[in-house]
Amino acid sequence: MQLESLPNEIFLDIFDYLSLVNLHQSFKGLNQRINHILQSLNHRSIQLWSTNEKNEIDMHIFFAASIASIDINDECDVNLNQYPKMHSLTYTYATESQVQHFLLSKFCHNDLKYLNVTSDDLSLLFKYMFSNKFSSLNQCILRNIDSLTTCPWRITPSLHSVTVCSDENIIPSILYSCPNLKNLSLFIFHYSSTTLTSFIYHSHLKRLTIEMTEPAWTVQAIHMLFSSTEIPHLISFRIFSYEPSLIPFNFVQLMDIFNRRLPNLRRFKCDIRLSKGVETMNLKIIRDLHSFLFIYLKFEYQSDGILRIYTDNFEDSIKLKENPQYSIIHYL
Repeated sequence: MQLESLPNEIFLDIFDYLSLVNLHQSFKGLNQRINHILQSLNHRSIQLWSTNEKNEIDMHIFFAASIASIDINDECDVNLNQYPKMHSLTYTYATESQVQHFLLSKFCHNDLKYLNVTSDDLSLLFKYMFSNKFSSLNQCILRNIDSLTTCPWRITPSLHSVTVCSDENIIPSILYSCPNLKNLSLFIFHYSSTTLTSFIYHSHLKRLTIEMTEPAWTVQAIHMLFSSTEIPHLISFRIFSYEPSLIPFNFVQLMDIFNRRLPNLRRFKCDIRLSKGVETMNLKIIRDLHSFLFIYLKFEYQSDGILRIYTDNFEDSIKLKENPQYSIIHYL
């Protein structure tokens, strides 16, 4: 039996094990049939760098019609219009011209499902992002965004997962704009200490993660957060802060907030710090407050005397509780 006698399905199975570089070097140009099979591959990904290598440029052009995921790693000039099957796009660091080109490449906006962009200023992209122009977008990660409150927020029903790095608290704006959002992860440089003037109700959010540099997380800050936002179906809440607090972290009050505002909460994960000399409750008393939410908390006194309160191996503990047969080896 000769290689050419194999059906197309066998070729496709074989090609799934090979990289685009190997496919281009070994099979491209053998005959029209092989070329057609190569260019009909699905769900392939590619990383793009600025290059003058002719073979690499030819490879990008040859496989462009079959690429579903693109990771742009530098300032290379990429024509997104040549990737009709693109569903995932990542910019390691987007230049202004790259962002503008993406906004003009409207052909891909309806089919794009995943977008990850880091740049100095994403205000233009952010205005477009939340204008319901991406009918299929399911997850977006946006870093280094300025002046978000001036954006014309509109409803974006397709978004289920959002990760944002910003300089202020934009939770209400995102919740309002994304009614079907399930996962929200924020890195905030400065969390506002003033109570929000508007009240937001969101019935779909399941998981909320907030990391912030300053001020430090306190029970008062958590109370302020959930006094202006009602998220009754939240099942996972994670907080991380890098600034030590001068205010004691009262887990009794925290439990009261959870009982009143988050009746369905099943997972609480934290990494917070208390300044030297700030008193806290006994770890056993904290764990006894709830049979599950606080059971995985740990204390660690750092070299500068700051007390770190954190959740260790939380995800592994969840799996062990839900499935006694589960082990770290299985997980890895």
